[in-house]
Amino acid sequence: MPFFFEKKARPDRLVAVWQITETEEELLKLLPPLQEEEKSFLARVTFPARKLEWLASRVLIYQYTGSYPASRYKDNGQPFLTGCNDQISISHTKGFAAIALSKNNTPGIDIEYPSARIEKVMNRFLHPEEHRFLSTTDLRNRQMGLIWCLKEAVFKQTGIPGLSFKDQIITRPFMPSSDEGEIFARLILPGKMELPIKLEYHIHQDFYLTWTI
Repeated sequence: MPFFFEKKARPDRLVAVWQITETEEELLKLLPPLQEEEKSFLARVTFPARKLEWLASRVLIYQYTGSYPASRYKDNGQPFLTGCNDQISISHTKGFAAIALSKNNTPGIDIEYPSARIEKVMNRFLHPEEHRFLSTTDLRNRQMGLIWCLKEAVFKQTGIPGLSFKDQIITRPFMPSSDEGEIFARLILPGKMELPIKLEYHIHQDFYLTWTI
C-alpha cells in the first residue's frame, strides 16, 4: 500500500509512511535489482517482519529520491544514503515504515505503535518536568507516546552517543487534543548549553509519529 502518509514538513524536508501489506516478493518488485551488499544484508535478516520493514523503507527512499536505495551508517549510528545527497532518517514499527528526507541537514523521525509498555518504562525516559504536565485524562497515553517518539527523533537527529533521554531531552508542556500538531523541547548539551528543538507529530490509531523541523 503506497504512501500511507506523506507531508512536506518544510520546503527542504519530506516525511513519508508506508503501510506494509505486501509480501517480500511484492516489495522487491518495487525496487531496482538489489546489489550484492543489499542482497547479503537481507539474507542475514532472519525475522520476516524485519525484512519487510527494511524493504518498505527502501521502497520509500527509491520512490522519493529516484536513486538506488543504498544506505550505510556513520560511526554514531546515523544512516546516510550513498546514491544521492539527501539526508535521511529511518524508523519502523509493526506494519509501518517511515522516512524523513532533508536537503540541508540531518532529520530525525520516529514511529511507534501504541502500547502499555510505554507507561511501564516511563520513569526511565520522563524528566520530572514532563511528569508534572502529564494529563489525568485519556490524553495521558498520547502524551507519553509522543514524548517517547520525540526523544527518539531528537536522538536520531543529533547522533550524540550516550545522550540521556531523561535528562538531556526535555519536552515543553503540550496537550495533544488534535491528531496533528507541533511540540517543542530543549536539548541540554555538556556545559549546560541548551538548544531549542521543534517537532511535528501525527497520530493514527496504529501509531504515533514525530519528526524534527
